[in-house]
Amino acid sequence: MKFVILITLQLATALAAPSISPSNPLNELSFFRCPANSVQPNGNLPDDSIPTSLLVPISAKHPDEAYDATPWAKITPNDFCTIFNLELPVAATQGKLCSLVFDFPSFLQAPFLFRFAGPGHFSFTGFAINAGAVAGKTTFNNLPAPGPSPSNPPAVMMPGNSYIVNSAPCGIAGYIPGKVTVSGALCSKDTTLVFWQSDFICPLGFYVVLTDDPNM
Repeated sequence: MKFVILITLQLATALAAPSISPSNPLNELSFFRCPANSVQPNGNLPDDSIPTSLLVPISAKHPDEAYDATPWAKITPNDFCTIFNLELPVAATQGKLCSLVFDFPSFLQAPFLFRFAGPGHFSFTGFAINAGAVAGKTTFNNLPAPGPSPSNPPAVMMPGNSYIVNSAPCGIAGYIPGKVTVSGALCSKDTTLVFWQSDFICPLGFYVVLTDDPNM
């Protein structure tokens, strides 16, 4: 009952805010301001951001079982991880920094879109370029070819924040046609996270944000 009363009061306070922009009324309310980071200073995704294109779960307790693609990522302690693929347009990455971000809005900013329990410790494993997960084939015992993992990922991830998991020059040769696949796995030893990759009120999940490389 206390929780319901608290939510009701928060909603009433937010909706009573006096200055609301007609172009984007939700984002003008502090209640709905999306978590920001240095490449998403207003919490929103730039137009050329690249969303996750494929989510494939794998299970340490069922290491030979291959799962279909799903819109819901699933991470559970010492069991389920989720591999995420992102398709980067080669032309768009030239002269750019590629920042892999994990947008993790609060329960109120992404209602019904995720379930979270635990202290928020996660691990990231990177795979080789163009060696992403294949739905119905990739398993815990049959992972994509290994590649570089983020050198300094966030130690803890909690709702209500936006995290840069890794940021570096994209480094994709311009002569490669079309798109390349970058991928990685998100796992945890102590936390449950189930989320729907989405951009409803606030972005939720993995995205690559492209910014100009100051050294180019």
